[in-house]
Amino acid sequence: METLLKSDAAMDVLATISLAQFVVIVGILIAVAVCVYKFKDEIKEFLEDYRAKANRKEEIMNKINKIDQFDEEIHELKEYHDKDIKELKDYHDKDMEAFYKKQLGYRQQSLDKQASIEQHFTDMDSKIDALMAMINAQHEENREIKKNELREKLMNLYRFHTSLEKNPEQEWTEVEAEVFWNLFNDYEKLGGNGFMHNTVKPAMKKLKVVTM
Repeated sequence: METLLKSDAAMDVLATISLAQFVVIVGILIAVAVCVYKFKDEIKEFLEDYRAKANRKEEIMNKINKIDQFDEEIHELKEYHDKDIKELKDYHDKDMEAFYKKQLGYRQQSLDKQASIEQHFTDMDSKIDALMAMINAQHEENREIKKNELREKLMNLYRFHTSLEKNPEQEWTEVEAEVFWNLFNDYEKLGGNGFMHNTVKPAMKKLKVVTM
């Protein structure tokens, strides 16, 4: 009974819609489906790029945390050094010869700790330099990968739209043109040039833009 009531309600709603309105609604739904399908690669690419950036950020934060832990070790060494100085002051009134010998021992310990701290700082600088070099190299590698991916997409679009067999009218829609030039601008920002500028760009500008 409930299913029948729902069916009757749906029929009542459809009865209030004219044929023209129904056609418009169907057309809108089809247009939305086409847009989602056409831009599915861009949506997928955006999500993958976002995940890659999140992973890289997590790696950097982990390495920074290791540096912070190293800073804590240096702080502990400094506290130990301060404790040694305090002990030296406590023995100030005692036998000078014994104090002198002990002072020499503490001085050597202090020199050893200072050398150790300096070495730690040197090692930390080397690790930071290596980390930055790795980050820069990874960034440059990702940049080249992205540029090559964009070039491949642009070349596929170029081959399709400039082909007299596949596109005899030598025309494209406003949406297709917008997508292509957005990709082309991204390609230029990544340092792309050469054949794309000298051949592809002029050829694509000759295509006739049609309004859908």
